Amino acid sequence: MVRHEPGRVLLCDDALAFPMLFRQWMRDCGVDLVGHADNADDSVALAHRQRPDVIVVDHLLGDVTSAGLAPRLRAAAPGAKLLLISGMHDEALTAAAAAAGADAHLSKAASSHAMCDLVQSLLR
Repeated sequence: MVRHEPGRVLLCDDALAFPMLFRQWMRDCGVDLVGHADNADDSVALAHRQRPDVIVVDHLLGDVTSAGLAPRLRAAAPGAKLLLISGMHDEALTAAAAAAGADAHLSKAASSHAMCDLVQSLLR
């Protein structure tokens, strides 16, 4: 399937600087960032309202882990792919991402190209 419109991505992350960097990365790779939420409840509300194609969610959002948040995001935006991100460098997070129902996992330390490529692949 060929996409003619930019993909719609929602970022759920409570870090201070990462959302600004992520917004620029998405702009650079032609993806439409439709919103940013910094807590679990706002993430679910935005996912329901915006119906993104991809939801990029931090493994730990406030006091909620991806395992607790992923089912709520899936219910709010059933067609969205989930990309779990984390600032922690722990191999167990890949397994945790899969167990939480994420479609992919990537470190926040990844390059802008790696993030763009992965988001683009989830949009296909």
